[in-house]
Amino acid sequence: MAASSVDWDLLRVFLALMRANTLREAAAALGTSHPTVRRKLHTLETQLGVVLFERAQQGLRATAEAAELLALAESVEASVDALARQASGLSPQLAGEIRVTVPDLIASELLMEDLADFAATWPQIQLRIEPTYEVTDLKRREADVAIRVMPHGVSPSGELVGRKAGTIYAATYGQTHQWVGWWGDERDQALSEGTAFADRPTGIVLPDVRLQLAACIAGMGLAGLPCFLADAVLERHTEPRPSH
Repeated sequence: MAASSVDWDLLRVFLALMRANTLREAAAALGTSHPTVRRKLHTLETQLGVVLFERAQQGLRATAEAAELLALAESVEASVDALARQASGLSPQLAGEIRVTVPDLIASELLMEDLADFAATWPQIQLRIEPTYEVTDLKRREADVAIRVMPHGVSPSGELVGRKAGTIYAATYGQTHQWVGWWGDERDQALSEGTAFADRPTGIVLPDVRLQLAACIAGMGLAGLPCFLADAVLERHTEPRPSH
């Protein structure tokens, strides 16, 4: 087979190896076995007539030839992904799988009724809800819909474009003798500025908003919490302010 007709599946293996550097990690990323990855790598090297990887003590080491091919392979990947996105938008069938990535707090406390309504309206669509706070790479179709929480006034970075769905307001709740912090350092002090409790120490560190809510309910201290989460069970000490 000529190099001009290289299979896209082989290029996927090449890209996975460039990003993982070991057969096993590349196989895990591709959802296949490492013998399969080894076989496809050998096929690709045979087709191209070059050695792409050399075995090293820590795994595989890309050759200079592989480094030269990387940008071209990534451009092919971008084109294939763009074609897939375009094709998915043309499909008239309201069926199949939609992968939604969303912070678990937003899904459980704000969106579950809407998701249930969607599922009832479109029973042929399988919703795959994946809880995450990471910024998903939409260009590589790691998700069809990504819902994220951004600090108020901050836009997604890079090439990502977001549509504002709403504003989350926060206020200060809990017992006033100490703060329930996120980090246990000066970053927590910044969260208390502008309140009447800025001189209170951070007595406990809980880097999870649900745990902070539980701590405030138990009388362990103060925390800045989303109003949609805390208003039903705690009294506000400050006026709501835009948070995210």
